[in-house]
Amino acid sequence: MIPKNNAFQINQSYDAKTEFYIAMVIPLTALSFNLLGTFYIFYRTYLRWKHERKSILLSHRFPFYIAIIDFLYSLTDLINHSYSASNKSKFLNKEVITWPSPVCDIIGFCIVLFASINVLLVGAISITTWLRVVQEYYFKLGKYDYKIWLPIIFLSSILPLSTINSYGAQKYDCGIKAGHDVIGSLFFIVVILTLSTIIFCYIHILKTIHNIKEDNSSIASSNNNLMRLNDIERKTLKKVLTYILVFILQYVPVLIYDIFWFLKIQNLIVDTLASTVLCFGGIGNVIQYICNEGLTLKYRSSIIVIPSNYKPEATDEQQSNDDSTIASV
Repeated sequence: MIPKNNAFQINQSYDAKTEFYIAMVIPLTALSFNLLGTFYIFYRTYLRWKHERKSILLSHRFPFYIAIIDFLYSLTDLINHSYSASNKSKFLNKEVITWPSPVCDIIGFCIVLFASINVLLVGAISITTWLRVVQEYYFKLGKYDYKIWLPIIFLSSILPLSTINSYGAQKYDCGIKAGHDVIGSLFFIVVILTLSTIIFCYIHILKTIHNIKEDNSSIASSNNNLMRLNDIERKTLKKVLTYILVFILQYVPVLIYDIFWFLKIQNLIVDTLASTVLCFGGIGNVIQYICNEGLTLKYRSSIIVIPSNYKPEATDEQQSNDDSTIASV
């Protein structure tokens, strides 16, 4: 996604055929696995929705939302690299192998847009979880959680729309044209800010969960049901944190690549891996989903519902979200 400038080349001792296979096989393989991972999340989410026949818990919607963006990104980049991979003979003859304009421009725009949405979505998930667990602030997300989606889509559109003429053909694929350094710099800042937000929320959530466990041991038996409910709720939301860790593994290599880019150092392996690790989001999403939910759908063994006449410190409006009023054991 980051433009390839006239950077200093290191370890570029590959012949044209080897260079072509490295630049194409690794991304195509990762993109294929990423797409399979998103299909798995879609299928598991469908099974859960079919069984529960109602709104899915927030902790189960988040991985589904991440899978949607991973699917759109992987599909776009798969179309991007598949066309280039079909033009091996042109590459060996040092001809252009990317999609022609304006298709290539649109693909580059979509890649930046979906990557930006992915970054901000994970950041929004961490903030939402922090508000619910640490601040105990509950609010209605609206139908289809539009209060999360609309701000993310709006903010994510600012960067690609403000640099609409910066997209086109690169050496191996479509993306940001060489010389448009401002996009790479802005994306670097966005990732750093989002990562800082995630770490802040992550630390405070873990601290809150730890304090709750200590408090539970000293609570009187008359409050057991309430404390059990709070503990279950936080365990449900804690599952979301594992997906935040995937973000760190997904974008830290991109930050390392950006540092190389700022220093004008370019290497084929580093360039290829930097673009490939973005696919780790979908693969990591599946791994974390299986770790949290298991290989098969686990039905709720028991349900605890807050009585209608019970009013904790939070207001009725704050308690309206499905995750705050019902939780599974």
